[in-house]
Amino acid sequence: MAKAFFLWILFLLKPIFALTEQEFIQKVLNQDTHFEKDQIYVVIKKIELEASRDAYAGWRSNLSATLHNAHYDINKKTVSKKTYDKKHINTQSIRLASEKRFLSNPSSLKISATRRYKQTDSYDDNVSAFDDTYKISYKYPLLKHDSNAGSFKTYRRNILDLEREKLDFDDAQEAFLVKRLKQYLDWGLYSENTDIYQQYLQTIQKIKAAPKDKKKLNTAIFLAQKDISDNNAKLQAQKKGLSIVLNDEALLLQKPRINYHKQAALITTPLGQYLQKNVRSLLKYQIDKKLKKTDLNHYENQSLFKLDLTLGAEKDTNKRNTLKTKYGNSSMFYFAGLTFNMPIGIDINNEKEILTTKLELRKFDIDYANKFKDIKSDIGALNVELSLNEKTLNDYKGIIRDLTDNANLAHDNYANQKVSIKDLLDIYKEKRDVELEYVTSVINYQKNILEYNDKLDKVIKTERTLP
Repeated sequence: MAKAFFLWILFLLKPIFALTEQEFIQKVLNQDTHFEKDQIYVVIKKIELEASRDAYAGWRSNLSATLHNAHYDINKKTVSKKTYDKKHINTQSIRLASEKRFLSNPSSLKISATRRYKQTDSYDDNVSAFDDTYKISYKYPLLKHDSNAGSFKTYRRNILDLEREKLDFDDAQEAFLVKRLKQYLDWGLYSENTDIYQQYLQTIQKIKAAPKDKKKLNTAIFLAQKDISDNNAKLQAQKKGLSIVLNDEALLLQKPRINYHKQAALITTPLGQYLQKNVRSLLKYQIDKKLKKTDLNHYENQSLFKLDLTLGAEKDTNKRNTLKTKYGNSSMFYFAGLTFNMPIGIDINNEKEILTTKLELRKFDIDYANKFKDIKSDIGALNVELSLNEKTLNDYKGIIRDLTDNANLAHDNYANQKVSIKDLLDIYKEKRDVELEYVTSVINYQKNILEYNDKLDKVIKTERTLP
């Protein structure tokens, strides 16, 4: 209650501050709470993309180790004196292996290093052995991709999903802004009408009427005051509604500044080319089609034979120590090979996916073409309407000039008792009504500009500053 009283005091004491359209747009775009949910969707898609990228192309490493001890008691059936033997074997190994896949192609790289230690103790000997093995291999699927093809497809889809989610975010932001701008223009209409009604009332209140004309003048003043009251109710409701939606009570102390010189900025590039590159609804169709093509490429690839090229090298280093000797050797092993695998029969489910995906792609082509035609038709109609709006506004300017001259002349003639008070009031009212019609035409023209820019996704100049 105290807050409302404080605002009312400010309203009475402070001047009304003019609010331009650009300043209003900035107010709207600063309302982060209205776009937080859509931003969350974008962040989720970004997380999914990064996770699928790392899951497919990140280094996957594994460390393993073994420890094994064995003890043997051996009884021999022999004529030799050595009928009983004891042996203890201690085996240890550690292995580090890493694998990486590449985002540019379906190949994979594997690297591993292994160290083995084996010690054998018996009653007459002791043998220690060290084996080090280093291995690298590269596999490139020449036809059918391997079992990780699904992960590769998911990564490519997630790239497109993120781009589409950004377009959805822009759509949500622009739709909210367009709705608020329409309210801003309605607010401007009632505000401009207030000035016209007030000016009309002040004009007729200055008329000096003869006693016999007092009733006519008082009736005109009463009707003028009623018009002001009715318009003010609409004005306050519009202003209050905007302040609630934008959570900005400062709007109650502001007044929209309508730009009467605003003109439609028509595109100069070929319309078809502009639509294909800038209109989000068409861009989303293009992304949806790319998503389906990604699926189709995957299914078609999985129908191929398997033919893998493998290249690699391996280095082994061995050392042996006994009670009497020491020796070691090192070897290098290079290899290259082709692996071919051909399934017998057809994967029915995969063939079904190929056929249905092709049909869905055709459906996207049809929907895209229809949407393209609809937007092009709407833009053509808006071009005509904007041109007619501009002509109407120019006509109104001439009419208002003539009516202003007539009103001044009627004022002089009334002072000289050449016209009646009824004629004077009629001329003043006609001028007021035409001025009101002119303001309505200006607002309608600017709403058509807004619709034109909305159709072309020009209301928000997109800057990629999303999270």
